[in-house]
Amino acid sequence: MRVIRGLPPAGRRGGSQGAVTIGVFDGVHRGHEAILRATLARARRLDGRAVVMTFDRHPLAVLAPSAAPRCLMTLAQRLERFRELGFDTAVVLPFTRALARRSATDFVRTVLMGRLRAADVVVGYDFHFGHGGAGDAALLARLGAVHGFSVTVVPPALDHGEPISSTRIRRLIRLGKFAEACRLLGRPPRLAGIRVNGRRLGRRIGFPTINFLPRNECLPPHGIYAAWLRPAGARRPAGIRSGGPVRLPAVAYLGSRPTVDREGARTQLEVHCLRKVPVIAAGAGAEIELIAYQRPDRKFTGLEPLRRQIVRDAARARKILAIR
Repeated sequence: MRVIRGLPPAGRRGGSQGAVTIGVFDGVHRGHEAILRATLARARRLDGRAVVMTFDRHPLAVLAPSAAPRCLMTLAQRLERFRELGFDTAVVLPFTRALARRSATDFVRTVLMGRLRAADVVVGYDFHFGHGGAGDAALLARLGAVHGFSVTVVPPALDHGEPISSTRIRRLIRLGKFAEACRLLGRPPRLAGIRVNGRRLGRRIGFPTINFLPRNECLPPHGIYAAWLRPAGARRPAGIRSGGPVRLPAVAYLGSRPTVDREGARTQLEVHCLRKVPVIAAGAGAEIELIAYQRPDRKFTGLEPLRRQIVRDAARARKILAIR
């Protein structure tokens, strides 16, 4: 998948990119995937390219920072999911106040037609665009009739009679309701992390961990999780066959380590692999796929009580992940 950051060069006269969809797509949940898959289907019918246009940040982070939601995914995670789904091109627009001031008519004329040469634009039922969100799917269809592109409007994906939304999923994740969050996402939530060096306290009690700084804004409750570790470009440990991405069973801890750190310490993500440990260099990235919330964080009286609890946590994670 080609990633274009900023507006692409003007499209060639007479040429067409095929089908284009536009949105933040935070979480890339089942509702988003309905829109994205409709875009892919339209591109195949048109024998053109499938293009997803997204933004480098949530628009409210610029327009109303105090009201901006904590994002479920990093931009890199969103782009990876677009690639997995099969998009040919992802256009990442920096969201600025200047972009927000563009009228809906100007956005269609200069971006959708002048830059992307869209033959079909696929949007959700609640799509809004242009200055003040004045443009909607109905206006887009009218402008499409003028400029020569068709518009496909995708109805909402429902769960228990309510539209699936990033807002619902954020609330479920904050509450630790993973079964419900997974149902709306269509997969377990994943945290992106950057490998950092730790104090090696885990080694002292027999449970070495790989330490990460979480990059996601929307974090679940502090505590212990059964998880899968997915290192980015990690070297495979001995005994793991090549082929496919590395995916290792793990017990993960998210919190500020109240047993060993001062109050108010930064939130860390510590992962103890239940099988062979991959080599992950400091500064490298990984994703931690959270399968089940096991227990809340707590402060222990010392390292030995902590060690005994980790033994129980690891045993429970093995059962949840169905590994020996």
